[in-house]
Amino acid sequence: GPHASQGNSLLYNNSIRVLCNANISEGFNPQKDVSLPEISLIGGYLSPKLIHPPPNASRPYFAFFAGGLHGPIRPYLLQHWKGRDNDMQVYEYLPKNKDYYSYMLESKFCLCPSGYEVASPRIVEAIYSGCVPVILSENYVLPFSDVLRWEAFSVQVETTKIPRLKEILSAIPEEKYRKLQEGVIVVRRHFMLNQPPKRFDVFHMILHSIWVRRINARPNSNRS
Repeated sequence: GPHASQGNSLLYNNSIRVLCNANISEGFNPQKDVSLPEISLIGGYLSPKLIHPPPNASRPYFAFFAGGLHGPIRPYLLQHWKGRDNDMQVYEYLPKNKDYYSYMLESKFCLCPSGYEVASPRIVEAIYSGCVPVILSENYVLPFSDVLRWEAFSVQVETTKIPRLKEILSAIPEEKYRKLQEGVIVVRRHFMLNQPPKRFDVFHMILHSIWVRRINARPNSNRS
């Protein structure tokens, strides 16, 4: 994504690019470009389990991750946590008798490591399921960070601290955890897809992000 417009310098320097892979190390410019939340739409639809999650569901699992082993961060995560601690439900791929979204709905923390790209659909899936996202990424500009305080509904952990992940998450007081989860519930509507769009949903949040950058735009010397 960040490289797609580099072949045209006028476009690259003067357009507002809306990208899932909002990676500042690959040319994403937070002042000019928009970070697009990555949403997994299997067959064009969200899972019914995520659209209508059960209220006040019990969360017997402390932390959960399952996913493909690609990029530099996930192998490091699995190296330290796969099959090592029952509290840390970390898998490469789930066994066929396990359900991915059920794990999310039953976990306190959902681990969201980058893969080949900095963005991960797990962040939005965690928000849908009421699970506090734990963001394990580098150089990632989080979506809608102009208006959303991500620290109020997620936990960001430096990738170098993955070996201490359980210690870091366990140190979060129960009261703070409850506030984080309440924050997840509050921001959920800003990441929802609706047809037609509804006020404050993901469609309007994206437009707002573009609008903010448009009114803050300054003439570029490369503009012809």
